[in-house]
Amino acid sequence: MASKYLLGLLSILILISGFSFYWYEYRPKKIKETCSAEAHLDKRAVFEPDDLKRQDFIYSYYNDCLTRFGLK
Repeated sequence: MASKYLLGLLSILILISGFSFYWYEYRPKKIKETCSAEAHLDKRAVFEPDDLKRQDFIYSYYNDCLTRFGLK
């Protein structure tokens, strides 16, 4: 009886730990990587000859992307 209880408790802890890792570590990392790649490929940034404006477009797109995915 006690071993079933411990096995159940251990299973629940593993599931919670796995979900927490996914939600707070893996998911935000992947979203940031995706947003960064998209921001550098944004048409406004690619075709802008001025470096300062290009960085502004990239920064703006990146922040909008993070907001869209719920990280800001």
